[in-house]
Amino acid sequence: MDDADRGTSGVPDPVMEAFAARARKRLGVPVALVALGQGDQQVFPAAAGAPGPLAQSFCRHVARTAQPLVVEDVRAHPLGRDGSAAADPDVAAYAGLPLRDSEGGVLGSLCAIDSAPRRWSGAEVETLRDLAGACSTELGLRAARRDAAAERSLRAELERAQHRSSARSQTLLAASQAFTETATVDDVRARVDQLVGSELEPAYVGLVLAAGPDDPADVRTDRLLETAIAATAAVRSGRMLLHPDPDAAAAGLDPATRELLDELGLRTLVAAPLPGPRDVVGALVLGWGAARALAPADLLMINTVAGYAGRAVSRARVLAHRIEAAHDLQQAMLTRLPEVPGLVLAARYVPADSREDVGGDWYDAASGPAGPDEVLAVSVGDVIGHDLHAATLMGQVRSMLRQALWDHPGGSAAEIFSAFERASTGVGLDAAGTAILALLRRRARGGWSMSWTNAGHPPPVLLGADGSTALLPEHGMLFGFPGLSRRPRPEHRVDLEPGSTLFLYTDGLVERRRSDLDTGTRELLEVLQAHRGLDPAALVDAVISALGTDSDDDVVAFAVRA
Repeated sequence: MDDADRGTSGVPDPVMEAFAARARKRLGVPVALVALGQGDQQVFPAAAGAPGPLAQSFCRHVARTAQPLVVEDVRAHPLGRDGSAAADPDVAAYAGLPLRDSEGGVLGSLCAIDSAPRRWSGAEVETLRDLAGACSTELGLRAARRDAAAERSLRAELERAQHRSSARSQTLLAASQAFTETATVDDVRARVDQLVGSELEPAYVGLVLAAGPDDPADVRTDRLLETAIAATAAVRSGRMLLHPDPDAAAAGLDPATRELLDELGLRTLVAAPLPGPRDVVGALVLGWGAARALAPADLLMINTVAGYAGRAVSRARVLAHRIEAAHDLQQAMLTRLPEVPGLVLAARYVPADSREDVGGDWYDAASGPAGPDEVLAVSVGDVIGHDLHAATLMGQVRSMLRQALWDHPGGSAAEIFSAFERASTGVGLDAAGTAILALLRRRARGGWSMSWTNAGHPPPVLLGADGSTALLPEHGMLFGFPGLSRRPRPEHRVDLEPGSTLFLYTDGLVERRRSDLDTGTRELLEVLQAHRGLDPAALVDAVISALGTDSDDDVVAFAVRA
């Protein structure tokens, strides 16, 4: 037998070859084999060469009968009389013992082969039996190790499956709560990224939104992949779509989209519809850079997250529409400042960001019965509340102040404001807040004089022509609480010399969550002092830029230069 013929004999096994070598040495035979059953075939992990057909037949006979086989002359044995002996001349005598597992099942055989007929002694057969027992023990240990490894692998897989199941359950629990605080579509997208990113690890996460009632009947895209037909089809059909491989993903896509997918390097796509109150509002699109096998539990999780996200998107759209409408209403009620000879006026209003709450902040400038050359009434105020109701009350307060101005020609600021308060109480206007009403009158000798009353509002600032910066701190009670004070409204007076600037504002400019009001007022004075040389329009812009961009409240800044 030649080692070059080993190709059909199975993979060599050093341990099995050691058993065969001991059998050859102890029994003094030229050949010893370890034959193992492998399905319907035999393999020979230990052999001096490729076993011929007769040797294979004898080994198969031992395994099939599970009994020892000792043959002194194979030509006298039925397996050798059919001509097999002539086909395998190197096999003249054969002795084989079965190899068993721990339960007695036959695994194969250990055999010794001589090239000449021989009488096998009882001691030789017993030696072969001992070696077969040791070889069986080794095979049993191997099987036990394989079983233990398989059990460990199964246990590890079960633990991984349990971990995935637990993680999915945690994700779904988080999804049920994650969208409760979302106010914008960007908020929803961020929550989706958090929920599916760590669990499924997609290379791409996107939201495609169907057009709203006032938009064109198409799909609005706000990310690259949202032109993909998978997303639009999910929106139109209302069913989850899965493209698990490149060919399926490219099917039906226009050339531009196929090129886009290649550019992004995505091969597996899932598009889950976002259900709204009445119809589908968009699709959640996930993409992976390689073919990805998604289990039913994965698809269920994606669909569940998409369900929560769809309701959150619908809510965010309604909220955005209400915010836009409220801010439009408030902007429409703000004053277009008049042109007054001898005065330069500029005002800015900045709503708080990312919320439905609009404030009741206002600014106003209106001439009295004698015309702007004689008297100009300016006011700044803040109706309590941060909602659409507060904004509508603000519009009524501003209009009633103008009416009081015209009903009291020549009246003082305190008289006019008190008249507004009486009318507000009389008609049952449920408005309360802070305000400043100032009357600017042209002086005969040039310049302007100002009389004002302060109803609990942050104090105005006077930038004098001589370079001084002063707060005008005098104030009285808030308006809207008639039962708290019986005293007349106080009134104050100051001259506005040519070149001086009056600066009015609302509390959103100076109040911060992590800072007190004195600090905010001090910062305002510093900014005004640093920019006092600017014209009123540039001045209010500079103040808003420095103090009003991160406010939690609406902000009004109003400058009047004499």
